[in-house]
Amino acid sequence: MEDHLKAAAEISKLTDAQLVARWNAIEDPDNLTVEQQAIIDEMARREIDF
Repeated sequence: MEDHLKAAAEISKLTDAQLVARWNAIEDPDNLTVEQQAIIDEMARREIDF
């Protein structure tokens, strides 16, 4: 399985509050890791404002 698919699967298990907390912890939004991109994608999918 690809890294981005693994990250998406793990991130999908987080609560909304956990997603927001991880989003707030992103220090360099211009150079996202695979996990950080998965956080953004999941927040968008759940329609969480960020």
